[in-house]
Amino acid sequence: MNCSIFTKWIDQKSRVLVLGCGSGKIQQELINTKQANCFGLDISEKKVLASISKGLSVIQGDINKDLNDYPPSFFDFVLADDILQLTIEPKKVINHILTIGKKAMVSFPNFAYFKIRLSILFEGRMPRTKILPYSWYESPNIHLFTVKDFRDFCQAENIKILDHIYATGRNKKAVNFAPNLTAEFAYFLITR
Repeated sequence: MNCSIFTKWIDQKSRVLVLGCGSGKIQQELINTKQANCFGLDISEKKVLASISKGLSVIQGDINKDLNDYPPSFFDFVLADDILQLTIEPKKVINHILTIGKKAMVSFPNFAYFKIRLSILFEGRMPRTKILPYSWYESPNIHLFTVKDFRDFCQAENIKILDHIYATGRNKKAVNFAPNLTAEFAYFLITR
């Protein structure tokens, strides 16, 4: 997670929903830097309690089924950081996100990253990288997709890509050349 990427796109005093908010790090950053009115949703009771103990507005819920509880265009921004690949029906989740939020910020690991490709080519097994450290049978990732896949999805669903950032490494260093091959992670700002 790189909070500065998201704070770049968020307007001052926006109403923001952070999906899979965890301990509330992104919410705290947005409150401190953008005076955002932040809400969070996380499936983990432990993480929700930790966030609430910090004074954050967080509820326990499952993004696969609890997004219907919010009215249309209630949020200025909905943030889905590194969770789309974990959802049961990403298309449904993205459509809900774009219904309850005027804009959405999504990020995901790019499964076309060259180190992943090389791992499959030379080792013949599912890759393990720094950002994907799981064995295939332990991985929470149930939908594997790439930068190109996401762009094609947006085009097919009439979703406008307002901005994007491609990055690699723990420090999320920006990459611009052949992002489907060289980006380990992708960030998109989208809307209808």
